[in-house]
Amino acid sequence: MILKNKRTRETLNITLPEFKTRFAKEIKAAFESYKQTELAKPYFKIKNVDEGDFYFDLQWNFNHHACFDWYIAKI
Repeated sequence: MILKNKRTRETLNITLPEFKTRFAKEIKAAFESYKQTELAKPYFKIKNVDEGDFYFDLQWNFNHHACFDWYIAKI
């Protein structure tokens, strides 16, 4: 997984377990934002939001629901 910093242009090449431990707070905030977005959809949509749905498209969800300097460039 390749992560880039928007401000410093620093690049990290880490594994998924390293990403989960190093960016735990950011992942949690992104997941909470994702969950709020999904729950705001009309009632006929699926209301069971779990982390599996979030991790299914991790790159898009993390990059669009987390407002942090780091973003996932490639998985």
